Amino acid sequence: MIHFSTVTWRNFLSTGNAANTVQLDAAPTTLIMGKNGHGKSTILDALCFCLYGKPFRNVSKHQLTNSKNGKNASTEVSFNTQG
Repeated sequence: MIHFSTVTWRNFLSTGNAANTVQLDAAPTTLIMGKNGHGKSTILDALCFCLYGKPFRNVSKHQLTNSKNGKNASTEVSFNTQG
């Protein structure tokens, strides 16, 4: 079983150069909620991009890098496995 700890991204989709980190293991379950356009889907896209090399939504790799910065997009996932 995989236990995800954190997901971090910067210059990814509409986010800027400051690192954005979501703690996923602070409780047994994690509820992510917010208004439209506040980045909920970005969390899922960053997680999927780290694991599979493509975002969850139908977005090309060229569109993943923040259009204002145009470079240095990064995503990181921390996780633990049993065994």
